[in-house]
Amino acid sequence: MKLRGTLTEQAYREELKNSKYYLFNDSSMRRFLDIIRRTFPAMKTAHILFWTPEQGEDIISFLVDTDTVIKIELDRSDEAIEPIVDVYPIEFYLKGLSKINQIKIAVALDLAKNDNYTH
Repeated sequence: MKLRGTLTEQAYREELKNSKYYLFNDSSMRRFLDIIRRTFPAMKTAHILFWTPEQGEDIISFLVDTDTVIKIELDRSDEAIEPIVDVYPIEFYLKGLSKINQIKIAVALDLAKNDNYTH
């Protein structure tokens, strides 16, 4: 998908930059970041794509580098409960997504490519 600099894309770009900062700098995200780092030891960057807060757990999907999406379901109250972790190649993950979600992922991929070149 080709990015055109629309207001929607700009809004996603800002949201994704903020979510990346939150992931790497907020202590409340440490468990998620640890899981991502264990799963992808060579990770250079990650962005939060989708966050679904449930009653007792959080389900968050992350773009890792430019080729993988990891979905983590983590119990909020009990750290002893093993997280549920699903890993998808980006091509597989994109199938069946709505146009608006495809735009968000295209912006995240653009940011991730830039992150990978600056590190």
